[in-house]
Amino acid sequence: MEEKGESSDRLATALAMAICALCVGHAIDIRRGFYSPSALAWLSIGGLVCVVAVTLPRIAEVELLCGRLLRPTLAAAAALQAAIVVRGTWPAPSIAGLTALIAVLGLAQIFDLRALRVPLITLMLVAFCLAGTLAFRLYSPDPNIDVFRFQQGGAQALLRGANPYTVKIANPFGPGTPVYGPGIVDRNDRLTVGPPYPPLSLLMVLPAYGWGGDCRYAHVAAVAISAALMTAARPGLPGALAAVLFLLTPQVFYVINTSWTEPLLTLTFSLVMFCACRWRPGLPWVLGLFFATKQYGVLAVPLLGLLLVERDRSSRLLPSLAKAGAVVAALNVPFLLWNPGEFFRAVVEFQFMQPFRHDALSYLVWVYYNYGGYEPPMWALLLTLSVAVGAALAMALRGCARTPAGFAAAMTLVGLAFFAFNKQAFCNYYYFVIATACWAVAAIRMPEVTYSRAEGVT
Repeated sequence: MEEKGESSDRLATALAMAICALCVGHAIDIRRGFYSPSALAWLSIGGLVCVVAVTLPRIAEVELLCGRLLRPTLAAAAALQAAIVVRGTWPAPSIAGLTALIAVLGLAQIFDLRALRVPLITLMLVAFCLAGTLAFRLYSPDPNIDVFRFQQGGAQALLRGANPYTVKIANPFGPGTPVYGPGIVDRNDRLTVGPPYPPLSLLMVLPAYGWGGDCRYAHVAAVAISAALMTAARPGLPGALAAVLFLLTPQVFYVINTSWTEPLLTLTFSLVMFCACRWRPGLPWVLGLFFATKQYGVLAVPLLGLLLVERDRSSRLLPSLAKAGAVVAALNVPFLLWNPGEFFRAVVEFQFMQPFRHDALSYLVWVYYNYGGYEPPMWALLLTLSVAVGAALAMALRGCARTPAGFAAAMTLVGLAFFAFNKQAFCNYYYFVIATACWAVAAIRMPEVTYSRAEGVT
């Protein structure tokens, strides 16, 4: 039963978020998240659907129609993504077969499985873990990319009791690379910064590195656990089907192979969503974990009111923020005090030193290629981001339900705005947007309502 004062979830928003996840997934599949006009077009469609999802007024007939379309749309989208993965992205028979098994077990959830539901979901998650592990062991045992070396080197340093932020890796891209800004690479072709991730992300991969010598075991587990939490957050089919859609994101194995940290951020976001749906007392503490995982998690701060019921959101917001802040401080302050200069340079300063990337999947790159190679100065970039994110926040706070599903939908819109108008926007960032869109479906409370023209929603 709905809590007093809590707004109800919108089926139209859930359906639109499923479509948004499909469109963004196709956009990053075209060139693995790098810029192309067709990829930007699909990203634009996903963004437009997302805007409509949060701004469309509640209409009884539309809600009824969307409720009927939600399950078949999720099933069709998951089946389409499975076909894409099996056919082209990972053609190895073992990975293709496991991907097909994931799809079959996931889509079987549309039937009345009763006692078989949980065992089949468990088998689906095991199949994903096998596929994800095979993907990086067969295709990328030692990827030549900095994010992998950052995490491996940071975990190794922690195991021997050294400060991970003092570890400086060799430039993996060669002299003169456009990937780094001025001052990032020294004359010996080594980076001058340590791992540019908050400490929690390094701590999360530490068991995987210590056990298997590869941080990507943690990334595989993070994706699988996130999907499991989607299936458990709410009773009913939407969560299970949203989890299948999430697992079958076309570039999921590429994200894992390259060791990007978004699966870790997705896991802590999933903990936030699960607690918001099922265990409210734990919500402030896992919010702290989420904010401590990656820098752009702060985008969620203005949206936190959507996680609280209207009658007492003011009384819950400040204590929740205090608890979350305590977790963030406990995780970061020891590393900051260990070596303030190295910590600040890696975790904060490095983000502002990164250059404008001509291959980013961003509207600014479209402007660059269509208007004489224009690169926006920092003030123009910050102004553009402020306008885009501000508009997204205004639409989200006005149009999203004050529920966990509404919060995830708002996070999807704000995340899309932040990345699509940024100087760097690649597959990993949009992978997180896909995860939040899937959570906007998984967290929905399916209403038992009747509709009529006279009464509206009752």
